[in-house]
Amino acid sequence: MAMKESKTIRSTVASLVKVLATRNRDIITRRFGLQTGERETLESIGQSYGITRERVRQIEEFTKAHLTKAIVESKDVHAYTNVISKFLNSEGGIASEKRLFQEFSGSHTHSVANASLSFLLTMAGSLIHSEENDRFESFWAVSKKHAEDFRSAADKLKEIFSKHAKPVAVASLASFASSNGASYPSQYLEAIMAISKETGRNIFGEVGLASWAEVNPKGVRDKAYLVMQREGKPQHFTNIAKLIAQARFDDSKRVNIQTVHNELIKDKRFVLVGRGMYGLSEWGYKPGTVKDVLVDILKGSRQPLQKADLVAKVLNVRMVKENTILLNLQDSSSFTKNDDGTYEVRKA
Repeated sequence: MAMKESKTIRSTVASLVKVLATRNRDIITRRFGLQTGERETLESIGQSYGITRERVRQIEEFTKAHLTKAIVESKDVHAYTNVISKFLNSEGGIASEKRLFQEFSGSHTHSVANASLSFLLTMAGSLIHSEENDRFESFWAVSKKHAEDFRSAADKLKEIFSKHAKPVAVASLASFASSNGASYPSQYLEAIMAISKETGRNIFGEVGLASWAEVNPKGVRDKAYLVMQREGKPQHFTNIAKLIAQARFDDSKRVNIQTVHNELIKDKRFVLVGRGMYGLSEWGYKPGTVKDVLVDILKGSRQPLQKADLVAKVLNVRMVKENTILLNLQDSSSFTKNDDGTYEVRKA
């Protein structure tokens, strides 16, 4: 799409609205942001004229109807809609408004050129515009069916993620969707990622539901969880703080080591496994002291265990010295040592 198209669109719009009465022209201009790039609300415009927001809406609708014939007959408008239609078709029939603006004017942000394009496309009515809502960013489609199919595709991907329950690498997304009964062109998947507010991408190039901590970490705990998942083994809290800092999350807040330690202690997802080392509970680690671990192991065994076996089992889930385990075993109020050298939990 040629960026030079955006340089002449203002004059096209100006020639279309110049026939309007002064107040009507001002209202339609402010509603679409044709002079500033920023849309104004019905209420703010109404306040400036001393009329209700409903009256402003009526004037807006009347003005649109008045402009319809001129818009439909304009060769310049047809030229713009044809250019945008070709672009949308090249994208699989759908594109976020930001993506469309970027291609048209070179910038996805609010501008007079982008506002003018939105105005012409809206008035021409040949393309479908879906306003931003709780679930989707604003987007454009070549037809109502394309828009409906896109929403269904986004819903299906959300359903698949919900069942899978963990993020997927961007490079594997197409095959992941296909293996779960949903084959999408890569462009469609890119559009879903850009438009759906219910899916998201983390800083490690993984995608999933936006509500997941692994995709959209909200604070120190979620960030710690995400970096530890990637490491796959217990980490000292000082190194967890370092990993969070190295990851350069979007908020770019300074990472305080003690804060990290304090937050890990409060969250059941993390288990202190010894000497400042933390593991994830989902890896099989359980909270508690070395004594608690010994009790849990012995209660789960069908028979008393030898000292060497107990030490090995504890070291699988705790990073402590062997002497620490042996000292705990000497607690006669908790453990009984049998004549054959095995141990069991003392019966009450």
